[in-house]
Amino acid sequence: MSARRVLVVGAGVMGHRHAVAVRAVGDQIAAVVDTDLARASAVDSGASTYTSVQEALAQEHDLDSAIIATPSAGHLVQSTELVAAGLDVLVEKPHRVPGQDPALLRDALRTGGRLFVGMSTRHWAGVKAVVSAVADGELGEILTYNDRMQFHLEEDSLPGWYFNSAVSGGGVLVTNGVHAFDRARAILGEELQFHTAALKRVNPSHETEDHASVIARVGESTIASIDMSWVPFDPIGTGLIVMGTRGTARIYMDGSWSISAIGVERSGPSINIDRAPFISQWTSFRDEEAGFGLDDLEPTLELIEQIYQEVPVV
Repeated sequence: MSARRVLVVGAGVMGHRHAVAVRAVGDQIAAVVDTDLARASAVDSGASTYTSVQEALAQEHDLDSAIIATPSAGHLVQSTELVAAGLDVLVEKPHRVPGQDPALLRDALRTGGRLFVGMSTRHWAGVKAVVSAVADGELGEILTYNDRMQFHLEEDSLPGWYFNSAVSGGGVLVTNGVHAFDRARAILGEELQFHTAALKRVNPSHETEDHASVIARVGESTIASIDMSWVPFDPIGTGLIVMGTRGTARIYMDGSWSISAIGVERSGPSINIDRAPFISQWTSFRDEEAGFGLDDLEPTLELIEQIYQEVPVV
């Protein structure tokens, strides 16, 4: 496969992580878009820099792919524009924020490039192992699914736009819930049926929620409990536990994992979660792996929209 020439849109932390992954597999960062040209140059010193997607498309005529790593509210419009221009697009999650209509993007996908949503936790080795274990029946019938995706959030550890709902689309429910619900759907192999939730603002200076607890049903017998938090301390007991009638699987927040079932014992080490999953993700994007397109991720956004519509932030 020949090397791809890639346009990176957004020169923040995520833009840099994606650029590292692109270079790691031998592809080239051809151009970077950011309103700050100095920041754009810092992503890749050999790339051309532009202040808008329109300017980049007008000047660059041999691009293969684009990565969108801008604040969430711009993802849908930028994806639509780049797909319509014929590029294959990897867009950071979420591909849209709650309330936006993906119809124009769906139309562009019929005649333009393709869309791959960057769900990095699904590229963790542990998540892949648990997906296989559940699909192969190693854990038996799944009884409970408990995911505590909780983070010690220090002051200024995230850009301010994360707490501005007009730009982020919401708080921890959409920012981390996209990952949590997406991997639950991948591991359990069925849609989540929303039962109840609670949303709470922990930091009084934040406009958006810092904590979300969601209870959902999966099929007739499985209860899924998913907690997401941004808190000013080190939370205890984080990670994912899946228990079935034949065994248990666990994934820790550092990417390490273990599966213990009847006749089965295996595990994996921690990973550099800022690097390894992004390289795996870029490889999956290049290989056109199924399961990461618009319609694959829409049920996750629809569930998040339902929760925001029905549950107040307190």
